[in-house]
Amino acid sequence: MARTQQQRREETRTRLLDAAIETIVEVGYARASAAVIARRAEVSDGALFKHFGTMGDFMAAITLEVMRRQLEAFNKQVAEIPSDKPALEGVLTALRDVSGNATNAVVYELMVAARTDEKLRATLQGVLAEYAHNIYETARAMPGADQLPAEHLMMLVVVSINTFDGAALVRAVMPAPEIEEGRIQLLSMMLSGLVAGAQP
Repeated sequence: MARTQQQRREETRTRLLDAAIETIVEVGYARASAAVIARRAEVSDGALFKHFGTMGDFMAAITLEVMRRQLEAFNKQVAEIPSDKPALEGVLTALRDVSGNATNAVVYELMVAARTDEKLRATLQGVLAEYAHNIYETARAMPGADQLPAEHLMMLVVVSINTFDGAALVRAVMPAPEIEEGRIQLLSMMLSGLVAGAQP
């Protein structure tokens, strides 16, 4: 059965997003030009801009796709936490794993570039605000989240993510496997204490 024009468009968009993510992971944002990405996706440069309009639109779409993949990977890993493992420790392990995976490196690359690229920064601000909202909504469904005031949960989510994001960036240059599990255990103890302290 022949593919429809809409199906072909979606397949091309998917190929471009996959190619962009793979390229940024391999060579970094600075060397991931439209031409390099289009060549990897086996389409013309013109096809890229036909589907995304501008590089800003393309970067926003890439970030949204990374966000979708990361939340999916996190939720899948959380759903697979063994029943004999403490839930909070399992959630923190999942957060560490998705923070340190190759797909998340794309967000790091884009955020570092956005520090000095005003147009990229403007593009990413709205998308990352949506990402933060989705992360928070996901966190509200985690075990024990309902036992914390909303403002404390938000701060705990931010602190935990910042901890694992920072560790992921440092790990690429200076790995320290001896503290990986200790970091999770320490955070788990601290967060468990906060949850216990918040209970009436």
